[in-house]
Amino acid sequence: MTSLEHTASETGRSGRGPIDFASRALRLFYRAMRMRSDRAAMQAMPDYLLKDMGIARSEIDHYTSMRYAASDTDRMDIGNVR
Repeated sequence: MTSLEHTASETGRSGRGPIDFASRALRLFYRAMRMRSDRAAMQAMPDYLLKDMGIARSEIDHYTSMRYAASDTDRMDIGNVR
């Protein structure tokens, strides 16, 4: 690979173009909306279901935060929480 090809491939992977920025922004927006709907669904659950999942009502915000809800599935996967 020539140095020009190497530079072109590095630039293509840098992720700093406007399309990459828009893509990241849309992904963040989608994750935030999913987090909000997951949080509302968990708040609507009765206490015995939350207890079955091992979550106290006071911990819902923690488990549905952006840091822990980074799952690529349609809904939050509690099994992936560290």
